[in-house]
Amino acid sequence: MKASDLFWRRFRDEQRRSAKYLRLLFNDHFVIFLIIALGGIVLAYRELLSTPQSMMFWRSNWWQVIIITWLLIGLQIGDLITYFKPADRLYLLGNDSEIIKKYLTRSVNLSILYASVWQAVFVSAIIPILLRIYVSGLLRISSLLIFAISYKLLLLLFERDKLFLKQRVQTITIFEANSTAEGLLFRVLLPSIFLEFILILTQTQVYILMSAWLVVTAYYFHISNHKANSFAINWAIATQQAQQQKQRVLHFFALFAEIPNQPKSIKRRRYLDFCLQRLIKNKPAMLRLYWTRLARDTEILPLVLRLIIVGMIIVGVLQTAPDWLVAVVGALTVYLVNFQLLPLFSDTQKKIWTRLMPITNSQKQSAFIQVHRLVNYIVCTLLIVTVAVTSGSLQRILLLFVLLIVVTIALQKSYIPYMIKKMKK
Repeated sequence: MKASDLFWRRFRDEQRRSAKYLRLLFNDHFVIFLIIALGGIVLAYRELLSTPQSMMFWRSNWWQVIIITWLLIGLQIGDLITYFKPADRLYLLGNDSEIIKKYLTRSVNLSILYASVWQAVFVSAIIPILLRIYVSGLLRISSLLIFAISYKLLLLLFERDKLFLKQRVQTITIFEANSTAEGLLFRVLLPSIFLEFILILTQTQVYILMSAWLVVTAYYFHISNHKANSFAINWAIATQQAQQQKQRVLHFFALFAEIPNQPKSIKRRRYLDFCLQRLIKNKPAMLRLYWTRLARDTEILPLVLRLIIVGMIIVGVLQTAPDWLVAVVGALTVYLVNFQLLPLFSDTQKKIWTRLMPITNSQKQSAFIQVHRLVNYIVCTLLIVTVAVTSGSLQRILLLFVLLIVVTIALQKSYIPYMIKKMKK
């Protein structure tokens, strides 16, 4: 099979798999959460642009820091998509020239297409701010978009260079031993300098700067594609990079839906040992097991923490929103956290030695509900404290408190036992 045909076949297979995961992701509760979250963000954005209190912000230099930070976050999104598989190091070995010339070329083209969409989204999000700061900022906006896309292309080419046995650019080899230094230089420092120039220079200077930048980028892209054919692929690194990129995609899908057949891994977080020892001291075996798995799981705990942080941010920015909207966001955050904890029970029960333990199912379920209860108390406390700090409205605090208690009791008495019973079938 030709290398180009192999890439497109894998691309179609991955799209079908992604479509299946998207059907799991865009379920009812995720759509509701997405609508409420977008509404809250739009309200906060409009308040930032229109309220008199924000006028002092536009007269300061902090807007430059915020814009640059926002665009730097956008540059981190989008990886090199290769679709390599572990068996390729055996079946494709010796065909490196064709793989680099055709397969990786299509890989880079597809990756920059996806990355360009993300860069356009991030630049579009700050267009109202740029138009407010600059009376005629179309050239500056276009320059930011062009620079973001072109620089992301260079980052993808650097990622491709790491898949070769011989590095073309010596600076990559120098920083290869220190990934932190490489990340700070190529992903933070250099783009920050260019973005700062685009924001502070005059329109004529920005035009000259972007013209020179595009010439340099086009030259490097030409040299990169011309010399890439003279190197071989390091298949161990190439397959590892593909598997890591695939796992990042699966982690995104697993944010609001349980992804079947996803590999699980654990990681000891030593900074949690102090709290973990006090949670599991003199506790039943199943309760100790659940807390240990939650503290060391590489997927469930990060997802739960992200949901809590997102919920706190949305609740905090909805200062002028109705009280019922804040209460609904808080209740929805509690529900989503509970939903993300359910795989902790199912994954634990899949272990043969867990089923062989002399512990009844009711005791296992009771221990799991205890974990849920404490997590809910923590989430509710954080949300109420956020409301108290940001708004200080006693009425809003009481409404949120009552609703969170009702939702917590309803989840523990009906929803969680129902889902546990459903998972056992």
